[in-house]
Amino acid sequence: MSRAESLYRLQLLDLELDRARKRLHEIETLLAGSPALEHTRAESARAEKALRLASSELKSLELDAQALDDKIAREEQRLYSGAIRNPKEMLDLQHELDVLKRRRVALDEQILAAMEQVEQLRADELRCRQALAQAERNFAEDSAHLRAERDNLTAVVEGALEQREALCRSLPARDLDLYSAIRAKKPNGVAVALIKAGACSQCGETPSSQLIQQAHTGAALAMCSNCGRILYAL
Repeated sequence: MSRAESLYRLQLLDLELDRARKRLHEIETLLAGSPALEHTRAESARAEKALRLASSELKSLELDAQALDDKIAREEQRLYSGAIRNPKEMLDLQHELDVLKRRRVALDEQILAAMEQVEQLRADELRCRQALAQAERNFAEDSAHLRAERDNLTAVVEGALEQREALCRSLPARDLDLYSAIRAKKPNGVAVALIKAGACSQCGETPSSQLIQQAHTGAALAMCSNCGRILYAL
């Protein structure tokens, strides 16, 4: 195996490791939490809070109505029991009862509106709760698939690292240093470029016939004069 071929094989392993590690990072991010799930959870919490507040308001109105009913009953008992003989006092009490009954009618309207609101909010809360349950099931299923993918990728990384270590032991230190230096400078991590159709596959530069021959034989490393990558011909 020529020096360039060894470096090309090393690059294949490194690119495979890059892809696997990138995907592993994505998987860890996905497993850490789902924005869609958090949004659904927040919606459910808001719906639950709105229902709780509306139910509390309805209960308060119902208690007010009960207290008003009790007061009306007491005042009617006073009015019709014969305990009050003074006509003016009786008239005042009758007027007060009329006011209380009008207030009671208005309170009934408030209670009806509150009941309708509670029913609507109860339906909203149920819908949000069901949506949350479904979102949690989806996240659990997705997480199971992601964990399985993570396990597979972890095995891929371990296998590639073992192959890489064995390959590196067979390479001259200067070749490794050159390869690593070039790879670190390139955004795509490609340090070894194939010669395709007589040109560098990475930058399109056409090497001299001497460089192409050198890349074929692999006796010495051929470098692209334009992008500075190591050239390799299959």
